[in-house]
Amino acid sequence: MVSLPSRRIAAGSVLAAGALVLAGCSGSTSPSAPSGGPDPDATLTVGLVLEPTNLDIRHTSGAALEQALIENIYEGLVSRGDDAGVEPALASDWQVSDDGLTYTFDLQDGVTFHDGSALTADDVVASLDAVRSDESTIGYADLQVIDTVTAVDDATVEVTLAEPNQNFLFTLTGPAGVILDSEDETDLATAANGTGPFTLASWSQGDSITFERNDDYWGEKAGV
Repeated sequence: MVSLPSRRIAAGSVLAAGALVLAGCSGSTSPSAPSGGPDPDATLTVGLVLEPTNLDIRHTSGAALEQALIENIYEGLVSRGDDAGVEPALASDWQVSDDGLTYTFDLQDGVTFHDGSALTADDVVASLDAVRSDESTIGYADLQVIDTVTAVDDATVEVTLAEPNQNFLFTLTGPAGVILDSEDETDLATAANGTGPFTLASWSQGDSITFERNDDYWGEKAGV
């Protein structure tokens, strides 16, 4: 049995994989890629210790779900780096006011969800407001520090805190900070519509979850 070694298993350490299969048994990979470069059609199988009961990352707790989906299927404004620092993700940059209360995020250009819809500041506002207004969501308590979330324009979001919080950015790297399409009606318990470098190809409960490379990914594509 092989557990997932990090939250960025596909997007980071398996950058060459064209498909990622998270299975419930043992771990194996396809034959090595030619010495000339990575194999864009490679497949990786990773065994999970625990299987999620459903795929709704906003309402289902558990490390297995977070490790599998965050930064592979779903992304936030910021991400967690290898050294546990905070790095840009859907936000290309951000500024913090001198009093530590206002965070202004500049969104990346050309980001689309897996269904082709463009990411806008309204999606960010709706996503953060949905978590902080619903006690049943993962991260609800952490986002109570937020006073307001405002779309300055289509590519800029301003978040004002009720009081300074040094852990705020780090909180946004987890499920509480996942950005969803505000107009999407996908059943997140069984399907997914994120912005990440992989799409959800299939989920066979009790057997496997299969991801495929997102060829329309806004950032560095897996296998390129």
